[in-house]
Amino acid sequence: MLSKIITNLTRITKWIALITMAFMMLFIAFAVVSRMTFTPILGDVEIVQLGMVVLIMCGLAYTQQVDGHISIGLIVDKFPYKGQKIMDVIACLFNVIVTFVIAFIFIEVAINHMTKMKLSTSLLGIPYYPFDFLIILGFIMWGLEAFLKLIRSILAISQPIQNEKERDLNDAS
Repeated sequence: MLSKIITNLTRITKWIALITMAFMMLFIAFAVVSRMTFTPILGDVEIVQLGMVVLIMCGLAYTQQVDGHISIGLIVDKFPYKGQKIMDVIACLFNVIVTFVIAFIFIEVAINHMTKMKLSTSLLGIPYYPFDFLIILGFIMWGLEAFLKLIRSILAISQPIQNEKERDLNDAS
């Protein structure tokens, strides 16, 4: 049940990221063409920069879901199978802790930007605080996906693999 909810929320953030990327592609192309016709779009750089925040924050959970983050296993790959799974659990646990700590810290930042220090972009005056809340959402979703992976990693330790062929198939996937 929890897995289904998190997966569906990740699917929504993935589509937000994909739509943002398509919008940015079309917007940048339009902005370049408008510069060539000597009618540049005011604030195009700011809009693209804010679009990058949306794209990255909404893409983090999906990247975690498909194991798309960069990982280097120079040392861990030399461990026995059970040792690798234990290291996966430790890495997932750190991932969950760090993402939730960052999200928690950004709650104060977002509230501060919304109430006291009302920061906005310099040219168009777009406030930062909605994007701060989007950063919170991105890190929470990333943390939830990492939590699912943590649960799967713990279950993988407790379920022994019968033979070498199954282990090789699991390592390949």
